[in-house]
Amino acid sequence: MNLVTKKPCIDVCEFDKHAICKACGRSKQEKKEWKQMSDAEKQAIWDRVLISHGSGKGKDSRSLRALYEKARSKKAKK
Repeated sequence: MNLVTKKPCIDVCEFDKHAICKACGRSKQEKKEWKQMSDAEKQAIWDRVLISHGSGKGKDSRSLRALYEKARSKKAKK
């Protein structure tokens, strides 16, 4: 399985009261530690945020899903 390691940032950084980004669903801590995480940890975050933030019909949800699909298809070609 090709793990997607590209960060899920869609350049709309706005945090809720729980320090979770409203666009990509990562916590401030996850954003800070992203480069040090293993590929499996990154994929686990992707799996979570696709369910929590990528399942809607809004612009941010569509952007998040598109970013994931683009990264996944690029990784599959390698």
